[in-house]
Amino acid sequence: MTRTLEEIWPPYGLVVEAGDLRMTALREADVPEVLDVVAGGIHDPSWTPFLFPWTDAPAEEMPANYLRFFASTLTRTVDGDVSLELVVRRNGRVIGMQGMNGPDVAGTRRLETGSWLGLPFQGQGLGTRMRRMMCALAFDGLGLDAVTSSAWEDNAASRRVSEKVGYRETGRGQAERRGVPTGEVYFELRPEELVRGDEPVRITGAEELRLFLGLGHS
Repeated sequence: MTRTLEEIWPPYGLVVEAGDLRMTALREADVPEVLDVVAGGIHDPSWTPFLFPWTDAPAEEMPANYLRFFASTLTRTVDGDVSLELVVRRNGRVIGMQGMNGPDVAGTRRLETGSWLGLPFQGQGLGTRMRRMMCALAFDGLGLDAVTSSAWEDNAASRRVSEKVGYRETGRGQAERRGVPTGEVYFELRPEELVRGDEPVRITGAEELRLFLGLGHS
C-alpha cells in the first residue's frame, strides 16, 4: 500500500488549534500564501526584529529565497536536530509563522521558539496566543523540558509576549544587527511556568511527531 505524505513526514500530520487559530507544518503549497503576508509587511523597514535580516532581501529575490528556506527546514530536521516551521491561520487565512528549532533535541529536551506576524495582525494578542499554542505542543505534545527564546533589547513587543507566557529572563548579550552590535535578551520557559490562559489547545499528530523526532512515547 502506498504511504501517505503524512506517514512519510510526520510533521505534516501535526495540527495545533486554539479558538480561531490553527497551526500546521509549512508545506511547499503554503509558500505563496505566506509570501503574500510577507509582501504586506512584517515590521518597520527602518529596523529588523530578526537575527538574520531575511526581509532585507530585494522583493524580486524573496520568493525563491523563501522556497529555499522551506527546503532547508526539511534537510535540517535530521539526526536529532529539529527545524519546525508552522503556518498560522486565523479562520483559514495565513497571518504569520511560528517556529521551533534546536540541535540534538532528543538529548537536550529543549527547543528555541520564534515567530512573526503580518503587520495587519499585530497588536491583537495573536502573538501571545500563538506562543502559548507552541509551548503547549512542546510540553504536552512532545514532552520537552524547556523552550527558549531571544529578542533584541529594543523589541518590546516580542519581550512582552515572552513575559506574558511565563518565560523568565536568563541573560543578556550582543549580536550584530545589520552590521551594528545590538543588545539581546535571552529567555527560558519550563512546563510548570507556562501561563496557559483560558483557551484550550487541541493537538493532533503529536505522538507520531514525537517518535519521528526521537523523543520516545508519551
